[in-house]
Amino acid sequence: MIADPESGAHRHRHPIGVASERTGLSLDVLRVWERRYGAVAPTRAAGGQRLYSDADLERLRLLRLATLAGRGIGQVASLAAEELAELVRGDETARRRTAPREPMAAAPAEDDIQRALAFTRALDGLALEGLLRRSVAVLGMAVFLDALAEPLLRRIDEEREAGRLSTAQERLATLTVRRLLDGAVLSLGVPSGASHLLVATPAGERRELEALLVAAAAAVEGWRVTYLGPDLSADEIAGAAASTAAQAVGVSVSHTVRRESLMDELRRLRAALPPIVPLLVGGVGAHGLATELESAGIHVIEDLAHVRAALRSTGRRTA
Repeated sequence: MIADPESGAHRHRHPIGVASERTGLSLDVLRVWERRYGAVAPTRAAGGQRLYSDADLERLRLLRLATLAGRGIGQVASLAAEELAELVRGDETARRRTAPREPMAAAPAEDDIQRALAFTRALDGLALEGLLRRSVAVLGMAVFLDALAEPLLRRIDEEREAGRLSTAQERLATLTVRRLLDGAVLSLGVPSGASHLLVATPAGERRELEALLVAAAAAVEGWRVTYLGPDLSADEIAGAAASTAAQAVGVSVSHTVRRESLMDELRRLRAALPPIVPLLVGGVGAHGLATELESAGIHVIEDLAHVRAALRSTGRRTA
C-alpha cells in the first residue's frame, strides 16, 4: 500500500493483487475491464505496476455487483459513480424483495481457472463444461474469452510443459473448450455487410485452439468468420481467401520446431494474398518469430485485445 498526499488528504494506492483480493475480481478480469471498457484508470508506479485508489476499488466493487445482477460490463462501465451506486442499491432492494434467502452468485475470479484445472486433472469433462458455460453466462462471451478462455489455455500449456498434465487431461480440456468456442462462433448472428475473416493454421500445425479463440473474438466483433481448421498449406489458405473474398486472414502457430519451413510457408501465404488483405499471425510460436514476421509484412498478434484492434483497423479501411 502506497500513501500519496493529495490536497491535504491521505489517499492510498493499492497494487493489482490487493485490488483483486478486495473486489473479488481476477487479475485477468481487472485488466480486461480496464483495457477494453475503461472501467477504471489506475495510476502507474515507477516500475510500471498498476496502482488502484480507494475510489477505484469501490467502483470495481460496484461494477462487480452490477454484473452479477445480470448486466454486461459494457452496459455499466461508463456510468458515473453516483449512477452506479444507485443502480446497485436498486438491484439489492429488488433481490431482497424477490429472493430474500438466496445468496448472490460468487464473482468470477482466479478461482474459476483453478477449478477448471482441477476438473481437468480429474478428467471430469461435464463439470468443466458446466463451469465454462456458467462463466460465459456471467461474463458475456467477449470478457469470457479474455478473462478465462485465453488464460486457461495458456495455463494448460504451462502445466503440460511442466509435466503436471497428461496428454489425456490436456486433450479433454482442449476438446471441451473447443466445443464451447465452436458453438459461440455458430450462435452469433452476422450483421448485414459484415467484414469477412478467414482463420486456419499453416501446414504442419495441428494445434488449433488459439485459432478458434481468434475466430470467436472476431465473431463477437461482428465479423463473418470462415474457419478452416488445422494443417493447411499456404496455397490452400490463399485460395480459400480469394474464393470467399476475405478481407483479412488469421493463422496461429503454437511452436517453432520447424522454424525455417514455417517461415517459408508464411512468406508464401503473404505473397499469395492481395497486399490490401492483412495476414495476422498469433499463438505462442509467433512470439519467437516476431522480428522475421514483421519484416515479411506479417502482423504479429500478441493477444485477443490485439486481434480486436487489428480487425477494427482493417474494418475501417475496407468500409
